[in-house]
This record gives sequence, structure tokens and C-alpha cells, in this order.
Amino acid sequence: MNIHATTVPARSCGSRYPTRDPAPGPGAAETVSVPEGQRAAPLLGAVFVAAEKNMVREVRHFASSLLAFWGVAAHDRESALLIVGELGANAAQYGGTELAVRLSLEGVTLRIDVRDCAPLPCVRPSGSTARPAGECGRGLTIVDHLADRVRTTTSGEGHMVRVDLRLTPPARRGGM
Repeated sequence: MNIHATTVPARSCGSRYPTRDPAPGPGAAETVSVPEGQRAAPLLGAVFVAAEKNMVREVRHFASSLLAFWGVAAHDRESALLIVGELGANAAQYGGTELAVRLSLEGVTLRIDVRDCAPLPCVRPSGSTARPAGECGRGLTIVDHLADRVRTTTSGEGHMVRVDLRLTPPARRGGM
């Protein structure tokens, strides 16, 4: 698998997708870490992988490691990983050839962006068969339940789902 992680200044990253936020190129992972007392900008991490079902596990592992590194509480990590897994699985199944997941943490808000490169319009491949009731279709309901805010955008470059998740504020130290 062609994924690597590095610590870099956020401004030095290229932008494969037209957004205001930095994003690394395909096959790369990025993390930005600033000491707690000096944190002015959000913490950022991103990974680009092939849009294949077996890569969703790798994306979840990346997100889990990054969130643990950032000190996100275990119960908040579980919610975030459910969201990453559900959105990643959808992008891998319907999203073309590439899957991008970007995490940013600012204060107590975790933002999860999942992008695919599906051409418009996004339709199920011909020959797909109906599945038994209850086998699928719950992913976005789970995401809606866990998230504080969910937005979906579609462009000629693909689809992006942006989720904001409010985390539990860290406990104060020193008994204050």
C-alpha cells in the first residue's frame, strides 16, 4: 500500500481538490501537529487511497492512529471511526477510482471530509441487484445520528461529504 505520514506545515501542501484547505497528493498522508499552548490553526490529517473496499480498513486505521495522537477521547474516536468507515465504504463502492479522507481538529470540533472522484451523475452500476431488506442502507442514518452537522456537495470532480462532530471537551488539569 502506498501511504506514508509526515509532519509538515499546512501551507506547504499542494491542493488536488479546489478547496481553501490544504490537501496532499494521491497516495500520501499528511499530519500537522502544533504544541497545545501554541495551537492557532486546526490540526490536519489527510489520506488518499484507491477507492476499493479493502482500503476502507486502512483509512480507518489511519484515522484511529491520528485521532489517538491528537489525544481525542476513546468514545469520541469510536464515533469518528464509525463515520469514517460508513462514508469511506460508500465512496469505495460508488465513488470511482480514488478516495480521500481529511480530518481537521479545531478546539472541540472534529471535521471529517470524505471525497470520491465519481463522474456525474452518480448511479449504481447496471446489473446491480436488489439486496434483502436490512442488509444495507443504514450508513448515512448512522452518520446523521452521530454528527452535529452533515453536508454533501457534488461537482464535476466528484462528491464530498463533510461532517462536523463536537467532541467532549478535555477535563481541566490541576483541579480548576
